[in-house]
Amino acid sequence: MGVHLVCEGFRQGLDERVLDAVVIQYHNLPVLTSPSGGSSGLGAVRAYLESRSHNDVAVAVEDRNHRPLAGAAATWTSTAGRSFIWRRHEIENYLLHPRVVLELFNLLRTTPGLPWAAGLPATEPDVDALLQSLAVRLLDDHAAEVLRDEIVRLTNAAGSVRFGGRRPAPLAGTHGPGQPQWLAALQAEAARLCQTCTAVASLQPLQSVQITARYTTLVAQYHQQTFLTTGDYLRDMGGHELLAALSRHLRTLGAGARFDEQFLGDELLRQLGKIYVPNTLFQPDDFDELATILGQY
Repeated sequence: MGVHLVCEGFRQGLDERVLDAVVIQYHNLPVLTSPSGGSSGLGAVRAYLESRSHNDVAVAVEDRNHRPLAGAAATWTSTAGRSFIWRRHEIENYLLHPRVVLELFNLLRTTPGLPWAAGLPATEPDVDALLQSLAVRLLDDHAAEVLRDEIVRLTNAAGSVRFGGRRPAPLAGTHGPGQPQWLAALQAEAARLCQTCTAVASLQPLQSVQITARYTTLVAQYHQQTFLTTGDYLRDMGGHELLAALSRHLRTLGAGARFDEQFLGDELLRQLGKIYVPNTLFQPDDFDELATILGQY
């Protein structure tokens, strides 16, 4: 029997290397990884792998992105399942656990030639506080992405229509669009769909006033202090965006250009591999549950 683990990303990408380190190698599982190149190809890759032999098993795991947590959690209720969704936004979110980031900061402080690292946070709560301060600047953007996902799922349910609407361009001197830019983009795309599809035109959530109201509600929800202090921000917000914000912060301290997102992802993975113990960093622990599922075959 061949057991395959289908993940997002590409060969030797971050997703594959994280899964290899803390699921396959940690538990010594005879499992082959098969990156799909993206979320849209997961089902096709899994079906192809299982079609080659009736003895082969393929299990797929994909990013949750901005989808509701409840739907992702439901995929883990049965160990007999073959398709799962991370409870966190994406693979980078697991690497950004404050204890993992602290391990990297401790290493940087002891590395010769990095004087700027002396001022990095030296405790887990201080690392969490830093990450929260970076997340605050992304909350409006996160609210808009959640709303866009809600609208996409709503229009998909209405039939063969597609809510497009590109992400607005960042404002000058910033790394993301502001609230007015997001509202204008979402309202314009909703208006376009309403003009071309009668089924969509009847949907109240796509009316301009409803989009404004929903966005205002989401912005207020995510700006509540509990979203940060409970750690929900590290679960729900885009890990890629948080990692990019951390990279920018380190470079403002004096870190060189090599401290980009890819470099940080690689280094955080090394630290995660050193300290990972099932059910200590993450509760529930998706990695440990995935290992149990794969280990039954």
